[in-house]
Amino acid sequence: MIVASLVCLVAGAFLAGIAHRFDEHVSIAESIAGGLLILGLALIGSGLPIFR
Repeated sequence: MIVASLVCLVAGAFLAGIAHRFDEHVSIAESIAGGLLILGLALIGSGLPIFR
């Protein structure tokens, strides 16, 4: 689960960084990047009770 959350976070940050290159689809790229970042944080949050 840690690997999946890190992949989502890195992919979201990378996509947010290069979103300006998609001239006509910047808002779509930013929305997908935000979704990936939220998914990555949700995966980390869901794994926290395991380590109690």
